[in-house]
Amino acid sequence: MESPLLTDSAAEQDELLEPDPRAVEIYCWRVEQLERAGYSGGFAQVLAEDRAVDLHLACDLIARGCPEQTAFAILS
Repeated sequence: MESPLLTDSAAEQDELLEPDPRAVEIYCWRVEQLERAGYSGGFAQVLAEDRAVDLHLACDLIARGCPEQTAFAILS
């Protein structure tokens, strides 16, 4: 007999797999802003994923001439 804590209904499993559309929209917007500031795609994606990263600070670092790798290290 399976424990009720280990089994999920199909609807619950589907809900866990579907990303929140608003969260996806925000993530894409953050990636776009970081790329516009000068980050490469990989760095932009990692930074955008972490909502604790201050987007304004991230963009300001690049605008002030901070190398991308150094800015990434500061922010992560």
